[in-house]
Amino acid sequence: MKIFIRFKLITLLFLLTPTLIFGHNIIIKGKVFDESTNSPLPGATVILKETSEGATTDEWGNFTISTNYESGILVVSYIGYATQEISFTQKTEFIAIGLKPDVINLGSVSVNGNKITPLVSIAQVDVNTRTVNNSQDVLRIVPGLFIAQHGGGGKAEQIFMRGFDADHGTDVNIFVDGLPVNMVSQAHGQGYADLHWVIPELINKVDFGKGSYYVERGDFTTAGYVEFKLKNFLDNNMVKVEGGQFNTFRTVGLFDLMGKEAGEKGKNAYAAMEYFMNDGPFEYPQNFNRLNLFFRYNQVVNQNNMFTITASAFSTNWDQSGQIPESAVDDGLISRWGSLDPTEGGNTQRYNLSVRSLHQLNDGGVFNNLIYYTRYHFDLFSNFTFYLNDPLNGDQLRQKEDRNLYGYKGSYSKTYSLDKNNTVETNFGGGFRYDDIFNSQLLHTKERYTILDTTNFGDIFETNINIFGQVTWTKKRWMLNFGLRYDAFKFQYVNKDTTAYKPDTKYQGTLSPKLNIAYNATNNVQIYAKLGKGFHSNDARVVTQNDSLPTLPNAYGADLGVSLKPASRVIINTALWYMYLESELVWSGDAGTWEPDGQTNRYGIDVSFRWQAIDWLFFDTDINYSIARYIDEPKDANYVPLSPRLTSTGGLTLIKNGWSSSLRYRYVSSNPADETNTVSTLEYFVLDLKLNYTFSKWTFGISAQNLFDTKWNEAQFASDYRVTGTSEPEYGLTYTPGTPFFVKGCICFSF
Repeated sequence: MKIFIRFKLITLLFLLTPTLIFGHNIIIKGKVFDESTNSPLPGATVILKETSEGATTDEWGNFTISTNYESGILVVSYIGYATQEISFTQKTEFIAIGLKPDVINLGSVSVNGNKITPLVSIAQVDVNTRTVNNSQDVLRIVPGLFIAQHGGGGKAEQIFMRGFDADHGTDVNIFVDGLPVNMVSQAHGQGYADLHWVIPELINKVDFGKGSYYVERGDFTTAGYVEFKLKNFLDNNMVKVEGGQFNTFRTVGLFDLMGKEAGEKGKNAYAAMEYFMNDGPFEYPQNFNRLNLFFRYNQVVNQNNMFTITASAFSTNWDQSGQIPESAVDDGLISRWGSLDPTEGGNTQRYNLSVRSLHQLNDGGVFNNLIYYTRYHFDLFSNFTFYLNDPLNGDQLRQKEDRNLYGYKGSYSKTYSLDKNNTVETNFGGGFRYDDIFNSQLLHTKERYTILDTTNFGDIFETNINIFGQVTWTKKRWMLNFGLRYDAFKFQYVNKDTTAYKPDTKYQGTLSPKLNIAYNATNNVQIYAKLGKGFHSNDARVVTQNDSLPTLPNAYGADLGVSLKPASRVIINTALWYMYLESELVWSGDAGTWEPDGQTNRYGIDVSFRWQAIDWLFFDTDINYSIARYIDEPKDANYVPLSPRLTSTGGLTLIKNGWSSSLRYRYVSSNPADETNTVSTLEYFVLDLKLNYTFSKWTFGISAQNLFDTKWNEAQFASDYRVTGTSEPEYGLTYTPGTPFFVKGCICFSF
């Protein structure tokens, strides 16, 4: 804790220094909103014309610019709206800027600037052009991120990104409006990130970054981070009904609770609900049911102070057919849609409450606060080895936990103008997270509720306190960003299998430096380099029981990339990257122990391409290639299992005269499923089609997944198993079959 106190004092010194050195600037404040609905536009770009100075609007549409220019013109742009130019002088105190909706135009998207996440603009184009209909589509918005489902629809997706099989979130940090999604020391897997409680229609913006270069992001930010920002305001009420094959039914409702008059006074509230059910194509129906409820209240106290209260509730339960052995299908023991243990499945509930406030100070500083609470229940039944360990009863596992999650985040940011086209932005913050996990269990069960044995049973208490500081210096065409982050952890585990109540405790801290450099070679070319250290924490049950195992394995990364616009409506981003990870070791929730994996190297190339061929036709593709190897293992036995080598997504999108349609593909190459590449996964190419037509207040849609009925494997593993109680043990590929040809219809009414 002494290290933490020293770092806190240094951060306070950095916080005070800019005010003493840089002095007073002209402060311009304003708000950007939709002229037709009066709804704020978060993420709009406000730039002083012919300069590098500017700002991006926050979730309330507010912006603050500190400058030495006594007068000038602000250029205000937002994807899907006509760009505006507004004059200002040193006497200007507040500017309200209404933008008119317009056709989406890639020509208005800039590739230069002082952002350290150059692909975010591309993601916002994708949000505006693609239709997102389910929780899996939510993650697929991120270029280069791939997912797989192997738990009957209710389990968190398996995530692949930048050469990582990140399991359910171990190496990808995920947030929703600042609320953490990843669960530490979770019963099934470290960093387990279940996004099914997010209603896709509420997503307003996607913020993401690849690598470990972002000082605000801590635990699990190795391959990268993703943050989904939900709508603060509704443009209109909406009711949607969907139905399709495999007994699929979904209904969504979004409702403004206070009306336009209250909105004009700075008050707004809305509620949303989603219900979903599906049986899937399996011989044993999934009986999947999900219910989401969401409420948000916004209050603009005055031009400088706003707050938001958000509450949500989520409940789901399902049966699953699980992953099956390839050999059992080939031998005719079961069909592709059959199961060796049809009693798998689970149920999950999550309840969230958060309060967020924003305060714009008179000196141009901005103070953000977020306080949150989550109540979480998880109960999962799985069987990955079938009859390998218990030929009589089978190897079914039950993983269960209940937790309370408490947290706070705060930050203070301010921009100082040193001279014209020469600015310094400071950002300092910190917070804490406390997970109170009771009755974390791994049980050996038969047909769910017959308990045969207890592998582990205990309570977990985990605390993370963090502080960070960063400085971004922008001068003409250059941007330099440097940051430091410190995370302090306290891990406690109480093993309830012992007779004495004795908590095992461990403390650990880590310092993470970050450096980002960008050079705007021309108005259409940006070159950037990134260096940074990140980490993922290990499970409390690991670190409190064995001092020799890594607690906070470090990840060191580097990127060299370029973003360019070779033509007005063409955007290309490409990056060469490298990452070294000290240890792949994580807790194996299925085995109740740790997997002793060592150091790894990863490197690769990412390419993103966006082209607006004509006003109403868009083409996009993302291609990602990576190589991942263990450092200390011999050649041909050093493959990192399930690390994706070549993945690609993309498609065509048409938006014209009320019509909106997209044809999208997903491709994954064959990858090593074990360290020796003895077993390999099967490659696949899947094509999906969506078609919507909007007339007046009505939207009619139809979608077809797996258009050509391709036989593909979604989640794939190499595993030891025994298919019956009397058969011999085997080793080979197990998989969850991917969705066959599937059609779904949709009717939506807005009012």
